[in-house]
Amino acid sequence: MRQLQLGIHNPELSLSSGLAQPKQPQSGISEIILTSDSALQPIYLLPILSQMSLDKRWLMWIADEPSINRNWVSALGIDASQILHINAEENCFHQVCCKALAAGTGHLIIEWPGKISDAELAELDDAARLGNSHALLIRRR
Repeated sequence: MRQLQLGIHNPELSLSSGLAQPKQPQSGISEIILTSDSALQPIYLLPILSQMSLDKRWLMWIADEPSINRNWVSALGIDASQILHINAEENCFHQVCCKALAAGTGHLIIEWPGKISDAELAELDDAARLGNSHALLIRRR
């Protein structure tokens, strides 16, 4: 693929041989909010999973049941064996997510059960920054 020069200057991009290098994922929380009856669509997740896998950490999927398709991630060139599904019960879900983020050994995809409070979201964000991790929070409205 050939990149065209657009004459846009962005000092945050590092250049090598004239091509912009992909930025490593930053710590913190990103969210996808789906309608309650919407199926999890790979078109939403694949670019994010690809970006999260750049720094070769574990990708941990925390949900009440597995909803990841290993064929999706293999099609992106992500090693499916580097993705772990963690089943957490609702009463300790928040604690499991915070501990996994603060540990810094991987990035998380979190399918949040029910509502999330602003305080819980802030605690997840703090834990992500502590562990230099990133989480994709998927919740339903």
